[in-house]
Amino acid sequence: EVDLHIEKLVPSTKGLDAYAILDLQLETAKRQVDFAIRKRIQKVVFIHGVGDGVLKEELRFLLKKYDHLTFYDAAYRKYGLGATEVRLFQKT
Repeated sequence: EVDLHIEKLVPSTKGLDAYAILDLQLETAKRQVDFAIRKRIQKVVFIHGVGDGVLKEELRFLLKKYDHLTFYDAAYRKYGLGATEVRLFQKT
């Protein structure tokens, strides 16, 4: 599980505008997907929250750039509408 809420990523958002925050969140997601690929981890859940849906859409745009993975809404009972589950398929 990777929580992309900005308060989980940095000690303070002072001096960060909305674009900088989104960029930091997406960079974190990219690092985590790359790590999962390297370590052959099969599943990652990104917690992005509901909000206006900007982070969720940008996250999914990022994930579409990767081969060998699929993504979808994570379990509603556990996360509500605020998370995306990623399944990675390892190359043989």
